[in-house]
Amino acid sequence: MDRRLMLSRVSDALAACNRGDAEQALEGVAEDVIWRDVVLGVLHGREALCDATTAYMSAFPDLRIEETSTTLVPPRLALELTVTGTHRGELLGVPATGRWTENYFATVVTFDDDGLMIEGAVYWNPLAMMSQLGVASGFSTVPA
Repeated sequence: MDRRLMLSRVSDALAACNRGDAEQALEGVAEDVIWRDVVLGVLHGREALCDATTAYMSAFPDLRIEETSTTLVPPRLALELTVTGTHRGELLGVPATGRWTENYFATVVTFDDDGLMIEGAVYWNPLAMMSQLGVASGFSTVPA
């Protein structure tokens, strides 16, 4: 397992996300990838993951992902991320609010011997995002 390739794949994917290029972001992903998301459930295949990625990018056209921590133990890589953006399009049934959000994610990715991402999971708090968008009441993401 080439550690440099694993790190490069993730770095390239994050840079592509920050450019709004879903296809490029998924270049290092296997066609039959299995991806888990706390909101979307299990996505099967690169096309399904691309559709989901495109939906998020469309809803947040100024999406920015900052990698804050990386742990690499081949064949797995774990990331902590800060994700920001302004809600400019429909997402998960919520029409654009024009509000800015900042959320924290943890992602774990497994690579095959060829350096392709074959499985992944993203863990985040959708209620925090919905609160920031003004569509979930009674929940604060700011410590008292």
